[in-house]
Amino acid sequence: MVTRMRSEPDMVGAQESAVTEYVRGQLHLMQYLEYYMCRPRYFLEQRHLLPLGDKARMGLVEQYYSFDEPVMLEFLSRKLNSRTRTYLPEVATKTGIPVASCKRQFENIKRIAKQSEDEEGVPLVNEIMERFSLSEPLATHYAHILFLNINRVDTTKRCLAHFKFADFDFCASILIQYWTTPTSTMTLDDIDQPLTQHAQQLKSLLVENKANFDCLCTAVRVHISSLIPKTPSGSSASTSTVPSSALLALLENRIVRGSTQIRAILRVSFSIVADIGASSTLRSVLGIIVEKIVDSFASMGLRSEDMELFYDSVIIHSIGIVTEQIPDSAPAIEALSRTLTGTKLIGRRLFRQKSSIFGPLNKIRPAQ
Repeated sequence: MVTRMRSEPDMVGAQESAVTEYVRGQLHLMQYLEYYMCRPRYFLEQRHLLPLGDKARMGLVEQYYSFDEPVMLEFLSRKLNSRTRTYLPEVATKTGIPVASCKRQFENIKRIAKQSEDEEGVPLVNEIMERFSLSEPLATHYAHILFLNINRVDTTKRCLAHFKFADFDFCASILIQYWTTPTSTMTLDDIDQPLTQHAQQLKSLLVENKANFDCLCTAVRVHISSLIPKTPSGSSASTSTVPSSALLALLENRIVRGSTQIRAILRVSFSIVADIGASSTLRSVLGIIVEKIVDSFASMGLRSEDMELFYDSVIIHSIGIVTEQIPDSAPAIEALSRTLTGTKLIGRRLFRQKSSIFGPLNKIRPAQ
């Protein structure tokens, strides 16, 4: 550390003993501050401790509780216990982050989890902001981390191996926003039980009922076909709003077992939410979405944009069926939107383009 400091512009030409003494003083100061960083509210309230302004104090706290995404990724699916603490040298080697920094980040998330677990009456983000004086963006990241960690959401499956912390952070935000109780004031949001019941009802109505399913597929096919721009030669339209030929072939049943694959995708989409109240489903939710929805679209040569167009059209054209066949349909329509929108957003974030796993079975047949 002394050698590194001597290369700093302010230290060029300084004697080694002076640099050593400076480094020793800074280390002593950091050891002194660390005690108060574990008690940030006290640190901010006791102005006599250090001659620092409010902005500098809050900046110190924010910096101390900041984290490296590769390190936090390693903690998502691990229990915050002594066994994980012994794993820190391996985390340091894997991420290239010093062990001391890994330890600080581990202790921070463990401290936040411990002080938040027994509190009720306010949302978790607000509780973290209040207790630790963190900014809303940083407190939100910690809330997402705790949601994934406490619910043991698996982020280590092979199909999820190449995704980064930001991807899982986004997925946690969608799970909380769309599939937990909207009016919950609990510290950790609960899965919305009425939503799971409506999802089961919608699966029976829209997927298992053959007449309704055929009607829905026809409406979706007509709608998506109408999105093909009738533009003059040489003009262009946004590819995100134009269906691909593979999506049209799927909806026109020119892909072998196309209708069966659509039914399977929708069945899984509703089943995930219908069963997410069970800990095993919630734990495996990201892997299920990738393996049974994202990979199904990708294996048929579809893009993430096609998946988005498909789900948006299904939502639009399911509303009429739900309105006609379910009395007091407003809660069911809301559940329909929350179920499929959540699946769509997570699926698009985790979309992986891949070659077909079905080989010649998915060859598109020419239109008759």
